[in-house]
Amino acid sequence: MAIPFDHGVEITAGRLHLRAWQAGDEPAMTRLLDEPAVARWTPHPSPYRLQDAAERIAGDAGHWSAGTRAELAVLDAVSGDLLGIVGLYRMTGADAEVGWASAAAARGRGVATDAVAALCRWGFAALALERLEAQVEVGNWASRRVAEKAGFTVEGTQRGAPGPAGRRADSWLLSRLSGDPERDTARIPAYADRTDGVVTLRRWRSTDGPEVGRACADPETARWLPVPVPYTAETGQQYVDAMVPGLWADGAAANVAVVDAISGALLGAIGLTLRDGIGEVGYWTAPWARGRGVATRAAVLHTDWALQVLGLPRVELLADVGNLGSQRVAERAGFVCEGVARALRPLPRAAGRADMVVYARVAAP
Repeated sequence: MAIPFDHGVEITAGRLHLRAWQAGDEPAMTRLLDEPAVARWTPHPSPYRLQDAAERIAGDAGHWSAGTRAELAVLDAVSGDLLGIVGLYRMTGADAEVGWASAAAARGRGVATDAVAALCRWGFAALALERLEAQVEVGNWASRRVAEKAGFTVEGTQRGAPGPAGRRADSWLLSRLSGDPERDTARIPAYADRTDGVVTLRRWRSTDGPEVGRACADPETARWLPVPVPYTAETGQQYVDAMVPGLWADGAAANVAVVDAISGALLGAIGLTLRDGIGEVGYWTAPWARGRGVATRAAVLHTDWALQVLGLPRVELLADVGNLGSQRVAERAGFVCEGVARALRPLPRAAGRADMVVYARVAAP
């Protein structure tokens, strides 16, 4: 398919300006594509040299005229600074693959999402494309979220797909059709920080890994919860970098950190497991934060979010019959005791099963 636009096409998208590469862009392109975080996930040469950028820009017009690739620089509409790259690749018929990369200074600001969404609108309207695909290597959660927020739907996982530097890796396949709405397709919506002025609930960050490891190495935590023993710093890092985003993306659980509202210090964790249209909250408090009502405050905030934002009809809280502290948390957080479920859960550290006190909060009628 020949692109019905010349190499000079430009797209305005609010704070962003998208245009084709021009002579003189070589240094900025080199800096962006030579960043380790970009090289980790994209098939560009590494290290990326000025010569590589010059060759890419020199050959760009040919791709446009052949209708095989339409790559655009993403610029700040005011300053003109390069913020990223976005493009349509492997264009055949009414199909194309979308790819992107963001400069370090642009990450966390929604730049990639806005650029990808603008590119999709242009591709569907101006080029009459019908299907756009995105392939994101498993583990690249930031790029998966960009695609989801731009309206792409996860179709599945491609095993051993070709990746950067000739290696193979599993990749998520996402797609967006011309008739799909431009909305976030994540199974659990984005989570805005919630606070009562004393504690704040926020999404986990990679930098939380060491503190998670320190908190969960505590014997009292291991007594009641099925956490690995020993619980190491590496285990904590795996939790925040892989387990939490994986469960969130699958729509299985929404787990967040509990931090001090003033200092930001980690105080604990709370999660919401989702199944059969209802939720179950679970939590732990770091040893250095116990006795301050942290778990109670977190349970109130997270359960309110589940009932009010997610619209769940019921949220449960299950406490071991011997865990009197957890039972007090449930009662102080407004949960109603409904009885004892016998042999409901496996014991964390021994053979057999534990009786659990069942508490619940339900949505207002």
